[in-house]
Parts: sequence; C-alpha cells; structure tokens
Amino acid sequence: MRRMNAALVAALCAIALSGCSSIRDLAGLQKKSPDEFAVTTKAPLVIPPDFNLRPPMPGAPPANTLDPSSNAQQALFNNSDPQTVANGMRGNYSPAEKLLLAHAGSQNADPAVRARLSAEERARQNADRTFTDRILRANATRDTGEPVNADAAVNRTRSGRKPAAAAAAPKQESGGWFDWF
Repeated sequence: MRRMNAALVAALCAIALSGCSSIRDLAGLQKKSPDEFAVTTKAPLVIPPDFNLRPPMPGAPPANTLDPSSNAQQALFNNSDPQTVANGMRGNYSPAEKLLLAHAGSQNADPAVRARLSAEERARQNADRTFTDRILRANATRDTGEPVNADAAVNRTRSGRKPAAAAAAPKQESGGWFDWF
C-alpha cells in the first residue's frame, strides 16, 4: 500500500510539473517548429565548361556577376558620350537640339513605335463591342433628347411592351414661375 501511494504521488507530481515550461523543455515535450524565414535556397552545382578555372578566393564576390548598383547605373545612364551621339545624328536639327536628344537617349528609341501604336488603336476600335454593349445595355435605350416619363416607363416594363419614342407622354406644363423663361 505504501508503494502504491508513493507511485501515485510521484505520478501526480510528474503530471503537475509537466505544466511548467522549463520542465517540459528538459523532458523534450515541447514542440519546436522550424523558422520559415530562415529557409534559404542554394543554386544547384554545375560543372563549368572550362576546367582550367581558378577556385574563388574565400569571401570574395563572384567574378561572373556585376554589382547590382553598377547594373542599375548602366541601365539608367548609357555610357556613350552624348557629344559623339549628337555628331552622328542626321536630320535638320540645331547642334543644341542634337545634344538635347543625345542626352535624352533618343538613339535608343524604337523607330516603329508610331506604327505599332496606330495598329493597336485600330485593333481596339475594331474590337467586338457586343460584350460591353450587353453589360452596359447601350442598345437598350437611345437618347432622343426628350425627357423621360418615369411612370410611363415603369408601366411599359410591367406590361412587357417595348418603348416607343412617339408614344411618350405629352409634356405637361407645371404653371410655375420658371415656365416663362
């Protein structure tokens, strides 16, 4: 009986102490999930085509990639001399205009951009408009320039008749002060 009481007390103490976080850590009962922000991917290993390459120096940046800031600078600012580009321009431009165009980067402009834009505009204008007409109900009502009688329109829709511009209710005079104007 004594052993049974001692075992029962020990089990109750173990259950009570399992609620403490430090005891849970020591016993290995606490779940440890991986940090999702610490996961990194590494480039696959590739055998280089030239086997006479020297190994990289420890801590040195890769020799085959450019610095991101120099990539951005090269993309934004063309390294060609604007004066040389201006001298090579054809057309009836003053030297100042040629230099301005060279600084703006006009030598990199696509010469067919106007033709492409006009083709896109023609394609947009010739597009099938039935879908948008159905959505917007553009064909349902035509603007005749006459005021709409709301009561007559409600009655027509309830009776199922189609609206007729000539069958609109006659204009009633309100007899107010604004009829004089």
